[in-house]
Amino acid sequence: MSEILTLAAKFKTQSQQQAKTIEQEVQNATTQLNSFMTAKLEESETIIKQGMESLDTSNEQLLTMLAKHQTDMSTALETYTNNVQAHTTEHLEQFAEEMERTIEAYTQHIKQLITQREDRIAQVIKSEMKKWVIVTSIVAITVMMFGMLIGGALVNKFSKPTYINPPQQPPSQPQIDYSQG
Repeated sequence: MSEILTLAAKFKTQSQQQAKTIEQEVQNATTQLNSFMTAKLEESETIIKQGMESLDTSNEQLLTMLAKHQTDMSTALETYTNNVQAHTTEHLEQFAEEMERTIEAYTQHIKQLITQREDRIAQVIKSEMKKWVIVTSIVAITVMMFGMLIGGALVNKFSKPTYINPPQQPPSQPQIDYSQG
């Protein structure tokens, strides 16, 4: 769980750093654009004042000069927008790549942890199975031996010899006593 919190903190730190970098670049570009636009507007104001003071300058010249300044300002604004977009895109792509690498590393780490835990579980199961196999084998052999002893005792107690042809008694003959005379 602490690994997830560490990863989240790392993402937060990286995001804040990227945001600060982008914000600084936008602010620098905006300052440059503001300075440029201010200079151009002052220049336009100067041109208009000159045209008001000097009637020698024709309207066409004034309009041409103002159109040139307008084109310069539009170009500057477009350049500013493109630069900011390029820098922002570059930083966001770098950040996305860093996040992808971090997530990949974290995924590999989690995969390794899962594999280690599965291996430990398998080892525990194997060691427990060995114990149970030994105990079960001993119990099975003991039960078999008791069964054989009880079976043997029961057979001896309740069985009588069986003969296919029972022995026959020889016919009784009177016993002759030769000592009598």
